[in-house]
Amino acid sequence: MDKQEFQQNTPNYYSSYLRGVLRQQRNEKLFDQQFINERAEKASEEFENQRRSGVSVISAQELAMKILLDGLDLA
Repeated sequence: MDKQEFQQNTPNYYSSYLRGVLRQQRNEKLFDQQFINERAEKASEEFENQRRSGVSVISAQELAMKILLDGLDLA
């Protein structure tokens, strides 16, 4: 994993992304730090596991984002 790939797939990246989505939705989960941290950690772990198993960066990122945004209305 190169430096850019690592930086984009840390829990901080995912938590920042999730906060942005929640802010746009005006979702009350924006203020639930535990929810954000748990989702970000799960997404980061999914990305790392997928990459270790040989999945491409793009596919691993898609799977991680699916976990991050699961159940949120993105319409």
